[in-house]
Amino acid sequence: MNQAIQFIDRLEFREPDHKLVFFAQVNGMLVECIIAVSTLKLTDESHATEYFEKYRFEYEERAEQLIEEESYNSAGQIEVDLVSFS
Repeated sequence: MNQAIQFIDRLEFREPDHKLVFFAQVNGMLVECIIAVSTLKLTDESHATEYFEKYRFEYEERAEQLIEEESYNSAGQIEVDLVSFS
């Protein structure tokens, strides 16, 4: 794990856009990591939180890779693909 990247215990469910947002601190700066979850049909924040907690490690690991690759979008966010974890 890269010591310059730390994931903080904060999660937001942005309902109009059906996005889960978790946050990384990268060299002291807060970076939003976005997961578009519209296809999962998560009905509310509690369902979204439950889903994220189940796959937290996998999403954080993928986000860390994208941060290290500097794969930021035009808004300075990291977009993490929704994938099926087994």
